[in-house]
Amino acid sequence: MNTKPRKIVSGEIRDKEKTMLKLINAVGEIIKTEGYTALGVNKIAKKAEVNKKLIYRYFDNNVNNLIETYVKAKDYWIGLSENMEDILMQADVDHGKELLKSILNRQLTFFYTAEEMQKIIIWEISEKNKMIKDVSFKREEFGEEIFKLIGPYFENADTDIRSLLALQVAGVYYMVLQAKANGNTFCGVDINEPNGMERVLKALDKITDLVYKDAEDNLKNKANAALDKAAY
Repeated sequence: MNTKPRKIVSGEIRDKEKTMLKLINAVGEIIKTEGYTALGVNKIAKKAEVNKKLIYRYFDNNVNNLIETYVKAKDYWIGLSENMEDILMQADVDHGKELLKSILNRQLTFFYTAEEMQKIIIWEISEKNKMIKDVSFKREEFGEEIFKLIGPYFENADTDIRSLLALQVAGVYYMVLQAKANGNTFCGVDINEPNGMERVLKALDKITDLVYKDAEDNLKNKANAALDKAAY
């Protein structure tokens, strides 16, 4: 009797990968068209046109693992964390000013077009959910890596970069969600129009410039105060 374990051939691996991709894409389609409340094993399997048993087989017996895989693959901040080497190089220049401008501008343009992520952020702020909380924690981990790079400069300058960036990021989320949900202007600015979008992108850059200017001025004032003290 042959007791050797059966070898998994390449065709089976390809079939598994193809099925997993179909399931992941099905999650996105349901979120986009029906919202996160419609997610369930039966509906995902039907949308993907696969047996629901495969969800449990390929995602460790938990449909939330499938949903989390999709969310992490689509999340802007988690996607950025995969390019930390490039980010580290950019942060060495001008204490990360141009890096932050790029990150914030891309956050706005990405989030504006990412319907699934808009639904996911609404989900995140609408109810307590361990899976969504874990995704949020992954974003925070990436944020901490950025703050490790730029934080010391602002700490020395007594500029609260964390709170300032939090307001910018949150503002992007709200302006997009409000514009997409109601099509209304916010403070007279309509980001559904190219001119309105351009105004907000420029405003994000301007805020970043002002934050760095504030830090620079504070550091100069500290240095001058130290020189004056040493002169006496």
